Amino acid sequence: MNRLVAVALLFLNEEDAFWCLVAIVEYLLPGYFTINMIEAQTDQRIFRDLFATKLPELFSHLSQQLDPTLYSFNWFLTVFVDNMHPDIFLPIWDAFLVEGKKVLFRFSLAMFKYFEDVLMEITDQNLANKLLRNLGDRVTDLRKLQAIAFETLNPFPMKLVKARRAVHLPEIMVNFCAADERCWSVD
Repeated sequence: MNRLVAVALLFLNEEDAFWCLVAIVEYLLPGYFTINMIEAQTDQRIFRDLFATKLPELFSHLSQQLDPTLYSFNWFLTVFVDNMHPDIFLPIWDAFLVEGKKVLFRFSLAMFKYFEDVLMEITDQNLANKLLRNLGDRVTDLRKLQAIAFETLNPFPMKLVKARRAVHLPEIMVNFCAADERCWSVD
């Protein structure tokens, strides 16, 4: 959360930055910053489904080497602050503050699509890991990234995201409760 408030403090006074953080945590990313991060975990499963649907060849290629959500998880949690130059992530933030977390799915997929040709050539897991860890630093063309996010990847129905949430959230809750006996205790 410190990165989120740090960005807010660039443009807002302390109190407004605080309320911006509250809005992000409670309304835009509810359940992301809880002890079990259930919503964040759910969104990564949804992202994996969307990746497999929108970019099937790349997903199949990368999945043989690693799990793409190892990288997208941080992108979602920090709204790309950790991974991109401010000239790139600030417009993404603008879209995020207006449209919500749908933007995180769009731009995460766009990041992979942006580098699809390079990623498809990589067969070495260590090289893939090194590239993906620094993927955001390599984005130089905001217009291209935006075009991919809002044109190439369309349609992007939130009905699909909601449908996938209805599948994955109960699965995660069951897994979480299986690991934590307090879920089943009745007081």
